Amino acid sequence: MSNKRRDLTPHENSILLSEVENMCPFCAKPLMYEKNGRQYKLWEGAHIYPLNPTESEIELLKDEERLHEDVNNIKNFIALCGDCHKKFDNPRTSEEYRWLLSIKKNILSKSETRAKYADYQIELEIKEVITMLVEEFNECTLKQLEMQALKLDEKANETLTRITKMRIRNEITEYFYYIKEQFAHLDSQYPRSFNAIASQVSAFYNSLSRIESSQEVIYGQLTEWLSKKTGNSNLGACGIIISFFVQNCEVFS
Repeated sequence: MSNKRRDLTPHENSILLSEVENMCPFCAKPLMYEKNGRQYKLWEGAHIYPLNPTESEIELLKDEERLHEDVNNIKNFIALCGDCHKKFDNPRTSEEYRWLLSIKKNILSKSETRAKYADYQIELEIKEVITMLVEEFNECTLKQLEMQALKLDEKANETLTRITKMRIRNEITEYFYYIKEQFAHLDSQYPRSFNAIASQVSAFYNSLSRIESSQEVIYGQLTEWLSKKTGNSNLGACGIIISFFVQNCEVFS
Protein backbone atom coordinates (compact mmCIF):
# COMPACT_ATOMS: atom_id res chain seq x y z
CA MET A 1 0.00 0.00 0.00
CA SER A 2 1.43 3.37 -1.01
CA ASN A 3 1.89 6.27 1.39
CA LYS A 4 -0.31 9.31 0.89
CA ARG A 5 1.48 12.63 0.84
CA ARG A 6 0.10 14.84 3.60
CA ASP A 7 -0.35 18.58 3.33
CA LEU A 8 2.08 20.54 5.46
CA THR A 9 0.50 23.02 7.85
CA PRO A 10 1.23 26.76 7.50
CA HIS A 11 3.34 26.52 10.66
CA GLU A 12 5.38 23.61 9.22
CA ASN A 13 5.85 25.52 5.96
CA SER A 14 7.22 28.46 7.94
CA ILE A 15 9.61 26.15 9.81
CA LEU A 16 10.94 24.56 6.61
CA LEU A 17 11.49 27.92 4.93
CA SER A 18 13.22 29.32 8.01
CA GLU A 19 15.46 26.25 8.31
CA VAL A 20 17.11 26.92 4.94
CA GLU A 21 17.03 30.72 5.42
CA ASN A 22 14.86 31.22 2.31
CA MET A 23 17.49 29.72 -0.01
CA CYS A 24 17.46 26.42 -1.86
CA PRO A 25 20.18 24.22 -0.30
CA PHE A 26 21.16 22.92 -3.75
CA CYS A 27 21.30 26.03 -5.95
CA ALA A 28 20.97 28.97 -3.47
CA LYS A 29 17.97 30.33 -5.38
CA PRO A 30 15.57 32.48 -3.28
CA LEU A 31 12.51 30.44 -2.35
CA MET A 32 10.01 33.31 -2.24
CA TYR A 33 9.30 36.18 -4.61
CA GLU A 34 7.24 39.35 -4.31
CA LYS A 35 4.69 40.54 -6.86
CA ASN A 36 2.13 43.30 -6.45
CA GLY A 37 2.94 43.54 -2.77
CA ARG A 38 2.36 39.83 -2.07
CA GLN A 39 4.79 36.98 -1.36
CA TYR A 40 4.67 33.80 -3.42
CA LYS A 41 6.34 30.39 -3.04
CA LEU A 42 9.05 29.12 -5.36
CA TRP A 43 9.65 26.01 -3.27
CA GLU A 44 8.27 22.64 -2.32
CA GLY A 45 8.57 20.48 0.77
CA ALA A 46 10.75 17.62 -0.49
CA HIS A 47 10.87 14.20 1.14
CA ILE A 48 14.49 13.32 1.91
CA TYR A 49 13.72 9.61 2.10
CA PRO A 50 11.17 9.05 -0.71
CA LEU A 51 7.47 8.94 0.08
CA ASN A 52 6.91 5.82 -2.02
CA PRO A 53 10.34 4.45 -2.99
CA THR A 54 10.70 2.22 -6.00
CA GLU A 55 12.35 -1.19 -5.61
CA SER A 56 15.62 0.23 -6.92
CA GLU A 57 15.43 3.15 -4.42
CA ILE A 58 14.72 0.75 -1.55
CA GLU A 59 17.83 -1.20 -2.53
CA LEU A 60 19.88 1.98 -3.04
CA LEU A 61 19.00 3.40 0.38
CA LYS A 62 18.69 0.19 2.41
CA ASP A 63 21.81 0.89 4.49
CA GLU A 64 21.39 4.66 4.69
CA GLU A 65 20.46 6.57 7.83
CA ARG A 66 16.91 7.87 8.14
CA LEU A 67 15.84 10.79 10.32
CA HIS A 68 12.40 9.34 11.06
CA GLU A 69 10.58 6.10 10.33
CA ASP A 70 7.49 8.05 9.28
CA VAL A 71 8.31 9.50 5.86
CA ASN A 72 5.66 12.20 6.40
CA ASN A 73 7.29 13.44 9.61
CA ILE A 74 8.62 16.99 9.25
CA LYS A 75 12.13 15.70 10.05
CA ASN A 76 12.03 13.97 6.66
CA PHE A 77 11.11 17.18 4.78
CA ILE A 78 13.36 19.93 3.50
CA ALA A 79 12.55 23.01 1.42
CA LEU A 80 13.86 22.87 -2.17
CA CYS A 81 13.08 24.94 -5.23
CA GLY A 82 10.89 23.12 -7.75
CA ASP A 83 13.73 22.48 -10.21
CA CYS A 84 16.09 21.02 -7.61
CA HIS A 85 13.29 18.91 -6.14
CA LYS A 86 12.77 17.29 -9.54
CA LYS A 87 16.53 16.75 -9.99
CA PHE A 88 16.88 15.29 -6.49
CA ASP A 89 14.08 12.80 -7.12
CA ASN A 90 15.01 11.86 -10.70
CA PRO A 91 17.21 9.96 -10.56
CA ARG A 92 17.85 9.62 -6.84
CA THR A 93 21.48 9.03 -5.86
CA SER A 94 23.00 7.93 -2.56
CA GLU A 95 25.48 10.85 -2.71
CA GLU A 96 22.76 13.50 -2.93
CA TYR A 97 20.68 11.68 -0.33
CA ARG A 98 23.57 11.72 2.17
CA TRP A 99 24.31 15.35 1.42
CA LEU A 100 20.72 16.48 1.93
CA LEU A 101 20.43 14.29 5.04
CA SER A 102 23.55 15.90 6.51
CA ILE A 103 22.11 19.39 5.87
CA LYS A 104 18.88 18.48 7.66
CA LYS A 105 20.77 16.82 10.54
CA ASN A 106 22.80 19.99 11.00
CA ILE A 107 19.59 22.05 10.99
CA LEU A 108 17.99 19.79 13.62
CA SER A 109 21.13 19.86 15.77
CA LYS A 110 21.25 23.67 15.67
CA SER A 111 17.55 23.86 16.54
CA GLU A 112 18.09 21.61 19.55
CA THR A 113 21.02 23.73 20.69
CA ARG A 114 19.25 27.04 20.15
CA ALA A 115 16.39 25.81 22.30
CA LYS A 116 18.88 25.78 25.18
CA TYR A 117 20.02 29.40 24.74
CA ALA A 118 17.37 30.70 27.12
CA ASP A 119 18.43 28.23 29.82
CA TYR A 120 22.06 29.41 29.99
CA GLN A 121 22.62 32.97 31.10
CA ILE A 122 25.71 35.15 30.68
CA GLU A 123 26.64 38.13 32.82
CA LEU A 124 25.80 41.21 30.76
CA GLU A 125 28.97 42.91 31.99
CA ILE A 126 30.78 40.91 29.31
CA LYS A 127 29.30 43.38 26.80
CA GLU A 128 31.88 45.87 28.04
CA VAL A 129 34.69 43.55 26.91
CA ILE A 130 32.99 43.02 23.54
CA THR A 131 32.54 46.77 23.15
CA MET A 132 36.24 47.31 23.85
CA LEU A 133 37.10 44.88 21.07
CA VAL A 134 34.75 46.48 18.56
CA GLU A 135 34.95 50.19 19.35
CA GLU A 136 37.99 51.01 21.49
CA PHE A 137 40.57 48.40 20.58
CA ASN A 138 44.11 49.72 20.13
CA GLU A 139 46.37 47.32 18.24
CA CYS A 140 49.46 48.97 19.73
CA THR A 141 48.54 47.60 23.16
CA LEU A 142 48.72 43.96 22.06
CA LYS A 143 51.14 41.58 23.73
CA GLN A 144 51.31 38.24 21.94
CA LEU A 145 51.03 34.90 23.69
CA GLU A 146 54.05 32.66 23.17
CA MET A 147 53.24 29.80 20.79
CA GLN A 148 54.60 27.19 23.20
CA ALA A 149 51.96 28.27 25.72
CA LEU A 150 49.14 27.60 23.24
CA LYS A 151 46.74 24.89 24.47
CA LEU A 152 44.62 24.60 21.32
CA ASP A 153 46.79 21.97 19.61
CA GLU A 154 46.43 19.67 22.63
CA LYS A 155 42.64 20.01 22.67
CA ALA A 156 41.54 20.28 19.03
CA ASN A 157 40.45 17.11 17.26
CA GLU A 158 39.62 16.13 13.67
CA THR A 159 36.10 17.62 13.91
CA LEU A 160 37.56 21.15 13.96
CA THR A 161 38.29 22.31 10.41
CA ARG A 162 41.75 23.53 9.59
CA ILE A 163 40.59 27.07 8.76
CA THR A 164 38.67 27.43 12.04
CA LYS A 165 41.62 26.04 13.98
CA MET A 166 43.89 28.62 12.32
CA ARG A 167 41.46 31.41 13.19
CA ILE A 168 41.23 30.33 16.83
CA ARG A 169 45.02 30.00 17.03
CA ASN A 170 45.51 33.50 15.66
CA GLU A 171 42.88 34.98 17.98
CA ILE A 172 44.44 33.34 21.02
CA THR A 173 47.99 34.44 20.25
CA GLU A 174 46.92 37.99 19.33
CA TYR A 175 44.20 38.73 21.88
CA PHE A 176 44.60 36.48 24.93
CA TYR A 177 46.49 38.94 27.12
CA TYR A 178 44.35 41.85 25.96
CA ILE A 179 41.11 40.01 26.85
CA LYS A 180 42.62 38.94 30.17
CA GLU A 181 43.38 42.58 31.00
CA GLN A 182 39.83 43.62 30.10
CA PHE A 183 38.39 40.95 32.37
CA ALA A 184 40.70 42.11 35.18
CA HIS A 185 39.39 45.64 34.68
CA LEU A 186 35.84 44.27 34.73
CA ASP A 187 36.55 42.51 38.03
CA SER A 188 37.73 45.77 39.55
CA GLN A 189 34.32 47.28 38.75
CA TYR A 190 32.17 44.21 39.35
CA PRO A 191 33.99 41.85 41.77
CA ARG A 192 34.16 38.18 40.76
CA SER A 193 32.38 38.86 37.48
CA PHE A 194 35.03 36.94 35.55
CA ASN A 195 34.50 33.80 37.62
CA ALA A 196 30.76 34.04 36.99
CA ILE A 197 31.26 34.51 33.22
CA ALA A 198 33.81 31.68 32.98
CA SER A 199 31.53 29.27 34.83
CA GLN A 200 28.60 30.20 32.57
CA VAL A 201 30.64 29.60 29.40
CA SER A 202 31.87 26.30 30.84
CA ALA A 203 28.35 25.20 31.79
CA PHE A 204 26.98 25.89 28.31
CA TYR A 205 29.98 24.19 26.68
CA ASN A 206 29.39 21.08 28.82
CA SER A 207 25.72 21.08 27.85
CA LEU A 208 26.59 21.34 24.14
CA SER A 209 29.24 18.64 24.28
CA ARG A 210 26.69 16.14 25.58
CA ILE A 211 24.56 16.44 22.44
CA GLU A 212 27.13 17.51 19.82
CA SER A 213 30.47 15.83 19.07
CA SER A 214 31.78 18.30 16.49
CA GLN A 215 34.08 20.99 17.86
CA GLU A 216 33.39 23.01 14.71
CA VAL A 217 29.67 23.11 15.48
CA ILE A 218 30.24 23.72 19.20
CA TYR A 219 32.54 26.69 18.53
CA GLY A 220 29.98 28.22 16.16
CA GLN A 221 27.10 27.67 18.56
CA LEU A 222 28.99 29.14 21.52
CA THR A 223 29.81 32.20 19.42
CA GLU A 224 26.19 32.62 18.33
CA TRP A 225 24.90 32.06 21.89
CA LEU A 226 27.21 34.77 23.24
CA SER A 227 26.12 37.15 20.48
CA LYS A 228 22.40 36.52 21.04
CA LYS A 229 22.60 36.68 24.83
CA THR A 230 24.38 40.04 24.65
CA GLY A 231 21.93 41.68 22.26
CA ASN A 232 23.27 40.40 18.91
CA SER A 233 26.76 41.63 19.61
CA ASN A 234 29.40 41.53 16.87
CA LEU A 235 29.97 37.86 15.91
CA GLY A 236 33.67 38.38 15.22
CA ALA A 237 34.26 39.87 18.67
CA CYS A 238 32.22 37.09 20.28
CA GLY A 239 34.37 34.53 18.44
CA ILE A 240 37.50 36.13 19.94
CA ILE A 241 35.97 35.83 23.41
CA ILE A 242 35.18 32.14 22.87
CA SER A 243 38.74 31.60 21.59
CA PHE A 244 39.98 33.17 24.85
CA PHE A 245 37.99 30.57 26.78
CA VAL A 246 39.48 27.79 24.64
CA GLN A 247 42.91 28.86 25.91
CA ASN A 248 41.59 29.47 29.42
CA CYS A 249 40.24 25.87 29.46
CA GLU A 250 36.49 26.48 29.77
CA VAL A 251 35.98 25.32 26.14
CA PHE A 252 37.25 22.07 24.56
CA SER A 253 38.28 20.91 28.02
